Amino acid sequence: MKRATTTGFVLLFFLFLLAGCMIRSGVVHRVGAGETLWRICKTYGVDIGEVVKINDIGDPTEIRTGAKIFIPGVKRLKRVTPASSMAKTKGKNGAKRKVKKGERLFSWPIKGTVSSRFGTRGSARHDGLDIRAPKGTSIKAAERGKVVFVSKSYDKYGRIIILEHNNDYFTVYAHNSKNSVKLGQSVAKGQSIGKVGKSGNATGYHLHFEVRKGKQVLNPLFFLP
Repeated sequence: MKRATTTGFVLLFFLFLLAGCMIRSGVVHRVGAGETLWRICKTYGVDIGEVVKINDIGDPTEIRTGAKIFIPGVKRLKRVTPASSMAKTKGKNGAKRKVKKGERLFSWPIKGTVSSRFGTRGSARHDGLDIRAPKGTSIKAAERGKVVFVSKSYDKYGRIIILEHNNDYFTVYAHNSKNSVKLGQSVAKGQSIGKVGKSGNATGYHLHFEVRKGKQVLNPLFFLP
């Protein structure tokens, strides 16, 4: 009886280890030059939100060349096509760049007054638009997409949401008083995702809004009507 119990325990332990190996099956992908997380996940056919969570990625738009990323549920490495480089903006605030015909346009995430534009602000760089609005104003998704990052307190941004869209585009919504979405959630264009606040490094109630293509920060005004 004792021997049977021991054998059963060993068998259960072996099955537990086997199950653990099955859960952790996948490959480790080394990020190449010009690769973005969106393109990597699309190439392997995996959910970007799951990859962000498994690898504990702080900002999915800022993965480094040479970084190792675990891709779950796949059996072999694949070649990822690098993102095509975009034309750089001209002028310190990027005011001279024109949007190409057919380039994706986003809708305004809130109605309010632009209190700070994209570009240099004193000696610092400002990577988005600050849109002033009353506390609690509903923040709308600028385009349909998926939540790939959400945090109650992320560095200077405070409460922040990052949405992933098609073609390597991301939109960032920061200084929120409330986040109403969860990691991995799909959202529709115009859907409420949070509330305006002044969390993080903010002096007044406003939304900090960014548009990114891969790792490149772009002037949101070029993509808004």
